[in-house]
Amino acid sequence: MLKFAAAGALLLVPSLALAAPDTAASMFTVLVSLGLILGGFVAVAWLARRYLPGMGAQGAVKVVGTTAVGARERVVVVEVDNTWLLLGVGGGNVRLLHTLPRPADSNIPPAERAR
Repeated sequence: MLKFAAAGALLLVPSLALAAPDTAASMFTVLVSLGLILGGFVAVAWLARRYLPGMGAQGAVKVVGTTAVGARERVVVVEVDNTWLLLGVGGGNVRLLHTLPRPADSNIPPAERAR
C-alpha cells in the first residue's frame, strides 16, 4: 500500500515541461543528412566508373554501330582486333553474318567521311 501512496505522491509533483522540438531545425537536419547520403552514392558510383577496370571503358570488344531491322531483331557491327564482325541479334541468339577488315578511315566521323 505504501508503494501506491508513493506513486500517487510522485504524480502530484510538478514535472518539468519538455520543450517542443524545433521542426524547422529537425527538417533541416534530415534534409542535410539525406543530401549527404545521396551525394555519397553519386560519388561512389563516379569513382567506381572511373577507377574500376571494365566499368566505363571499352574492353577488347567495341560496338561500332547497331540498326534495328525488326521488332526484336538488330544488326550490330562489332570491332575485335581490327576486324569488324557483322552480327545478327534476335530471338535469343546471335549469328555471325559477315567478317570484314576494319576500314582505314573508321576513325573519321561519318559526317567528315561524307564530304
